[in-house]
Amino acid sequence: MILYAVIARAKDGAVLVESMVAGVEGNFPQITVEVLERIVGSSNWTSALGTLESSSKVELLPDGARRTFVQRHDEPMCGLFSGVAAQWSCFGYNADDADVESYGGANNGDLDYYFHLCRKDNVISLCISDDTDVRYHAVNYNFLDDADAKFTTSYAPYKITKAKAYEMDKKFNKELGKLIYFYNENRNKMARQDKVDDLLNKVEDLKGVLGRNITMVLDREEKLAVLVERSEDMLEDTKVFTKRSSKLKTKVKRNLYSYYVIAFVFGVLVLYLFFAEVCGYTGQKCSVSSGSEGG
Repeated sequence: MILYAVIARAKDGAVLVESMVAGVEGNFPQITVEVLERIVGSSNWTSALGTLESSSKVELLPDGARRTFVQRHDEPMCGLFSGVAAQWSCFGYNADDADVESYGGANNGDLDYYFHLCRKDNVISLCISDDTDVRYHAVNYNFLDDADAKFTTSYAPYKITKAKAYEMDKKFNKELGKLIYFYNENRNKMARQDKVDDLLNKVEDLKGVLGRNITMVLDREEKLAVLVERSEDMLEDTKVFTKRSSKLKTKVKRNLYSYYVIAFVFGVLVLYLFFAEVCGYTGQKCSVSSGSEGG
């Protein structure tokens, strides 16, 4: 369960609001301050003047990153921190420097404590839990996301930048406590819900793939239908064109025959006129001349 939560400023590690579960004892606030100092000391800070780089070789919590540090009770003491634990190790790091990968102090119990941290812009959200099951770590990160969202919605960036330590604690402490209580009460359901969500996401992905395949098939069928329709239209157009061309051909033939008849009649008329010019319209001249020659 979530035992303690903090929202701090990423630039200098100043704690702006904190909340601890009722009945939980421990020096979590002191250790959290030391953790934040270590995180901030290794972080690069981007300002209007440019990027301010730290002297640390490895940035423990870059902007936009998530980290889980675990405090082991059964490891030898490192002596770097005082108070809670013997050994600190970070999930997600492969660092050569031992001071980056582990640090600790005196033993304060047999539990392993997990420090979950998220950094977004100028805000670091941190919570401490005793969850050994990694499924609950995802729930804890959801808690940090919700806490960060509510906090940044309630306070503008310039207020966060100029705020003094614990300045928002009076107004936002109850809100953070309610959020811790909600996640602690519903963590089992949320952990199961994560599995359900994963299955639902896979089902949705499968539905999406099937939907795209069906859409492609329907598109192809639609395209085929369009092609068939176009081919039918072209066939109809071809039939109409053939019919019209046949009519035009018949009309041309008729016109040609008419021209032949007109030409024949015209030729006969020309021959008749020539004959009439020579022999007369009734052929009398030619018959008289042939009769006189015979007498």
